[in-house]
Amino acid sequence: MTEPRIPSAAFGSGKGDPVPRHRRKPRQANDRDGREIRPIDLANAMKHGVRSIRATCPPPCRHEGDLPIDRFPPATFVPDVGLRIRCTVCGRKRPVTEPVWQRRDKA
Repeated sequence: MTEPRIPSAAFGSGKGDPVPRHRRKPRQANDRDGREIRPIDLANAMKHGVRSIRATCPPPCRHEGDLPIDRFPPATFVPDVGLRIRCTVCGRKRPVTEPVWQRRDKA
């Protein structure tokens, strides 16, 4: 059996009524039922082993790079890191950001 890629403790329980996919906010996290949840902040991500954030520029550029997590304030939400950076190739603002989870090697 494989372990989940993202630790379950990183998620909170959702609040409110489920939101259909076509009406969800792009920078807001949702649980499996479609209810909004608070996105993970950098302090919580570091506590769960994240050391960098992957930023991906949208098409047509698709440039991808990893940024050290300690460059940003710990209270910043992971999706909001994209608001503070731009692509070094095309100069476009607001790349998509996600935490880079550490792989767990089998003992």
